[in-house]
Amino acid sequence: MAVLNSLKEIRNERNLQQYDLAVAIGSSNRTISRIERGDRNVSVEYALRLARYLNLSVEQIFILDDEEIESE
Repeated sequence: MAVLNSLKEIRNERNLQQYDLAVAIGSSNRTISRIERGDRNVSVEYALRLARYLNLSVEQIFILDDEEIESE
């Protein structure tokens, strides 16, 4: 099951650098980069930290790929 995200778009809309977002949530910019590219599954903890910092719900940042679900 694939999890997609709009983190990069949200970050760019808010003029946030990966480094600044990473520091704000206690992570590294490398981790933020991997999450944005979909190379790393985000933990529940990081998803909640991101949502809290960005003042969004987790579902506004991360979504399940419906096509993946339907093919299972």
